[in-house]
Amino acid sequence: MDFNEVINNRRSARLFTDENISNKQIEKILESGCVAPSARNRQPWKFYILNDEQKNHIMDMLFEWDKFNSKKRFSVKGTAEQIKTANKMIMIYSDSYKSKAKNKNYKKPDYISLGCAIENMSLQAINLGLGSCILCDTLYIENEIDEYLGINDFEQICGFIIGSPIYNYPPKTKKHLKELLLN
Repeated sequence: MDFNEVINNRRSARLFTDENISNKQIEKILESGCVAPSARNRQPWKFYILNDEQKNHIMDMLFEWDKFNSKKRFSVKGTAEQIKTANKMIMIYSDSYKSKAKNKNYKKPDYISLGCAIENMSLQAINLGLGSCILCDTLYIENEIDEYLGINDFEQICGFIIGSPIYNYPPKTKKHLKELLLN
């Protein structure tokens, strides 16, 4: 696929077929994240590839959270539904910085680096004929997920689901470059 096609075809896929995603495809997606640029080459990303049982447990945790908080946040149930149809799910973490100086000086540049890694992963999924979606609603149950997975020393950034999308998502209307320039 041509590079511009990959960029222009990237969408957040929210419904997937039951087609299996191979370990080789997951590895290729993760390797694409690993080669992203990072501030001072810190490469702050860490990945946790969930097995089916873990993926389903996190989905159930989100459904449970939604039962008691549905008036506060409506997208959590939808996120759980997306996880249900996804073939694979990866939790993305970052280094936690204990030092206040490091936290102040590293956190924002590392968030930018993580965004680059996640976008590389999203683009690679498209290149492989797959779809993906970044899930931030996992942060509502961040502590519960981390405890369940045994993650202690890393900051949860997001969930990332992958699968074979059910349909081709239509292009979204994007702002024109002229609207975004400040000068």
